[in-house]
Amino acid sequence: MTPLQEAAAQLRAVLEREAAAARQAQLPDLMALIGEKRRALTRLAQAGAPQSQAERDSLAAMMRAAEENALVLGAVAGALETVRERLRQDVAGAADPGLYGPPAGPRRRRLRHTLAASLDRQA
Repeated sequence: MTPLQEAAAQLRAVLEREAAAARQAQLPDLMALIGEKRRALTRLAQAGAPQSQAERDSLAAMMRAAEENALVLGAVAGALETVRERLRQDVAGAADPGLYGPPAGPRRRRLRHTLAASLDRQA
């Protein structure tokens, strides 16, 4: 096995482990894999361009793993964004002083939304 094939196989293995960790929402594992992926990418870059069909096949397999990994990580990011937005809406709604104010009618002073704005910014 050439250095390029070894580097591609190493990166492919890291990408597959990263996708599996993302599917299972194992955030500590994802954080630990960042360094491994960086080292594998550096090793692959240092290996140079493919010289044989076997090396091109190794790179193609690694690219398939990278594409799958990107899809999984994209789905996780989308799910986290949805949860964040729902939480933001729920916290803003719960902190809205209008929910706890007097019944609808003329008010002498406008209600302040300081707490709601502060919670919304932090959510």
